[in-house]
Amino acid sequence: MKARIIPTIPETVLHYNIGTKKLLLEQTVASLNMKCTEIPLDKAGESIGFLAGYNGFTSNGTVTTAEGECLIFSGIDSKRLDMLLKAMRMAGVNIPLKAIVTATNQNKSVEWLLEELKKEHEAMMKNRQ
Repeated sequence: MKARIIPTIPETVLHYNIGTKKLLLEQTVASLNMKCTEIPLDKAGESIGFLAGYNGFTSNGTVTTAEGECLIFSGIDSKRLDMLLKAMRMAGVNIPLKAIVTATNQNKSVEWLLEELKKEHEAMMKNRQ
């Protein structure tokens, strides 16, 4: 019987438009032996699956930018994500808009994701008041 090898998705933090927080984020992510990848500003129209390096995704060639900053987590289980978020808090890396790559959003663009995250964030803030 042959063993089936299931490829694992590397633990990656993709970041978009985070400015001066970039170095601190990269150091924090590296401290947990995770990969950190910057999404170029003009790639907001590309699919999240493509940007995360998933098999079967190719560039759609869309060149566009989007307003806002965000983090996208790929291949990180809940325990490791909790560790990363705690390390980010301790390092003072504050980026409110965050998402995990899912079967639903991997076909969507970063631009779309930012709009969805902004809506969710606003709704959460409104509910806190």
